[in-house]
Amino acid sequence: MDFDLFMKLSVPFIPDKGYAQFLSKHAPSLSSIYFPLPSGPITDARVRIGDDLASGTRDLCATLSPLKAIDKYILMNTRFIPPHVYTDNTILSGILDDIAHLDNTVGIKGIVLSDMYLLRALDQTGHEIVPNLEAVPGINAMLDSPGKFFSFFDLLDLSRFKKPARIVPDRALNRSPGKLAALSKAVKNYAPDIRIELLANEGCIYQCPFKLSHDAHIALSNTGFAKETTFQMNQNLGCQSYFNRHPHRFLKSPFIRPEDIHHYQGVADGIKLCGRTRGVRFLKRCISAYTKKYFDGNLLDLMDTPEVLARQWHIDNTRLEKQFLATLTSCTKVCKPCRICSKIFNKASWKKEITFKSYKEFQ
Repeated sequence: MDFDLFMKLSVPFIPDKGYAQFLSKHAPSLSSIYFPLPSGPITDARVRIGDDLASGTRDLCATLSPLKAIDKYILMNTRFIPPHVYTDNTILSGILDDIAHLDNTVGIKGIVLSDMYLLRALDQTGHEIVPNLEAVPGINAMLDSPGKFFSFFDLLDLSRFKKPARIVPDRALNRSPGKLAALSKAVKNYAPDIRIELLANEGCIYQCPFKLSHDAHIALSNTGFAKETTFQMNQNLGCQSYFNRHPHRFLKSPFIRPEDIHHYQGVADGIKLCGRTRGVRFLKRCISAYTKKYFDGNLLDLMDTPEVLARQWHIDNTRLEKQFLATLTSCTKVCKPCRICSKIFNKASWKKEITFKSYKEFQ
């Protein structure tokens, strides 16, 4: 199979006409696009800053129309939703009605989820759209072993949802070749046609100890039960604070550089990119780099999570040696006595002058 056709990208979609045109031009390199529902209760795993519920669905359909040939998935990957929604058939059916409308208009392959209570609740509505939808385990489900995937499939067998045509293993496996290969083999033996995609550009802490709590705080703020404070928490206590003290340890993060995609041929079928809250300019930059399999700028400018770090440091991607991935995937991950990351970081990076984020970065 041709490699360029093999390692296609799954990317976020934003209802922006210019971005939709950009994706249309890159359609041969795309496997799927994914996006949240613009209305109803918040079921995706990002903080929703604002809503325009009246025009949201119309704008989404209008901008998606040139991309009908690309598989589309609805993000419903929040850690949890308000408890009463699980038993409110009116709300749940309304969500599925919105998906059915999108399916009739632009075609929807399935939903991406991490909350299994939500999957069960949606199934039990009896809605006619359910058997037409794949149920795809989201990256936030953190499935990192064959056993965890098979447990998901076992539960899915009790529902009317379709089995997923694609899965995304936990990020940490990007830096554990043996575990990734074992998972890939087991999953392919179970379902040979299933597509294994790897999340390439999140850039958070390796095996992040804050992850579950962070997801829970986002979900809690999206319910409206608590004020959104995750950005401040991460600056003062979480990953941003950690990287401020140890910027070189960003290199331990399980990202995949555009130049290193080919190393995963044989254990993965594609690459997934994130960063939908970072705006169109960011996404265009990422898609261009991963399509070309080359990037000659600041590596941090391709990463979703370490936004603050990217304003403080420049990691020259071209200065990272060809053995970079082999070095980082074979290390012990025990950082205290080790200087591998600091040596690589010092060779390839420099501190930037303090700058303010340009308004056009949000466009």
